[in-house]
Amino acid sequence: MSMYGVNSMVAPLTRVAVRPPSLRGDYSVAHWAQPLDGDLLLEQHAAFVALLEKLGCGVEVLPPTDDMPDACFTYDPAFVVPSGVIELRGAKAVRAGEPPLLTADLEALGVPVVGRLSGEATADGGDMFWLDPSTLAVGRSYRTNQAAIDQLRPMLAADGVNIEVFDLPHDLGPEFCLHLM
Repeated sequence: MSMYGVNSMVAPLTRVAVRPPSLRGDYSVAHWAQPLDGDLLLEQHAAFVALLEKLGCGVEVLPPTDDMPDACFTYDPAFVVPSGVIELRGAKAVRAGEPPLLTADLEALGVPVVGRLSGEATADGGDMFWLDPSTLAVGRSYRTNQAAIDQLRPMLAADGVNIEVFDLPHDLGPEFCLHLM
């Protein structure tokens, strides 16, 4: 059994990587509610980890990252596929440093990097979800552009995965998040 790889949104989790929130950083720039209750934030994250463990999931706790308020959302900067992980490129400037950091952490845990978005391509994991083991839904949005979809297609084809694309609705504009998830 592989220690990595995903192609389902409903199969039981066996191993996950989480990153505790850091209390150092400009959370207002990342559009977090203010004022931030740091004690509650850490308490809720610890409860989340405890729940995952209680459900039988192996939890890999990555180090917190100062000055990256959204880095605790590990689903967004990289996308795990059956053969490894694809490093994404976020469109949200405050999250620019997260993809290479998360990818390096996952690689250190034995998850191979099978692709990296480059150039003008931007994508966010929150705009992607598995419909079935061979079909990934991708919402084209302010965060996930056509250039990323074009780069993701051959990376996913290597795992026998097709992409179904649709446009996400406009909400408050590019600075705010209207994810597919």
